[in-house]
Amino acid sequence: PLNQLLYVDLKTFLPCLNLETTDKTSMAATLEVRVPLLNHELVEMAARMPPHLKLRGLKRKYIFKRAAEKLLPRDVVWRKKAGFGAPIRSWLRGPLRPLVEDLLSEDVIRRRGLFRPAEVRRIIAANSSGREDYNLQVFQLMTLELWQRIFIDAKQPRY
Repeated sequence: PLNQLLYVDLKTFLPCLNLETTDKTSMAATLEVRVPLLNHELVEMAARMPPHLKLRGLKRKYIFKRAAEKLLPRDVVWRKKAGFGAPIRSWLRGPLRPLVEDLLSEDVIRRRGLFRPAEVRRIIAANSSGREDYNLQVFQLMTLELWQRIFIDAKQPRY
């Protein structure tokens, strides 16, 4: 099952989302991004490896990290992954605040008829004040409203 999941990831998520997004955003910043770990020979070798070398308990990239121990300090190799995300919180409370109010106004929510306007207002207020972290939910609601406007409401959808 692990190799099958990795194959699906290799054929779908990696090229269609991860690499494409990286390519577009790096080009927008006039950067050239390299992906040496996607060298076809390395990928083919990894595909032939047995699952127990790829995953050891909950430790991912096990064999890769064992090999890296010879080149890097152990604490660097085995440290927890640190993700980085878009600063959605500061956007929603700052420059995107007028857009939040426009896209998720009580009138818009009521007309759309998908959500309870009072609940959407509560989520936005709690998020704006910092009492709760609803950044993802607010961003998703905004995205849904924009999607509705572009693909459902428009007479001729824009692709």
